[in-house]
Amino acid sequence: MSEEKKVTFMLPDQQKQASAADTTSEKYLEFLPDELTELVNSFNGFELDTIELHVTGALDSGGATKLFVDFSGEAGMKFTLKKKD
Repeated sequence: MSEEKKVTFMLPDQQKQASAADTTSEKYLEFLPDELTELVNSFNGFELDTIELHVTGALDSGGATKLFVDFSGEAGMKFTLKKKD
């Protein structure tokens, strides 16, 4: 049986001037998939349709994968919501 991996989105902390070239964890803020679910649920009458992720780097350590997302250039996250049926 395979172990379930934990995936974390790493968003740059603008106050610490994070960049794609420096993926030091303390310069990034963790954004967990559960937090995305909470955010989507806060929009009454809507559900998540699609997620676009433009990842600048990834770090796989043991049972955890960190996907580094930047705010500049083509990197970023886009969430599309649709009305619930």
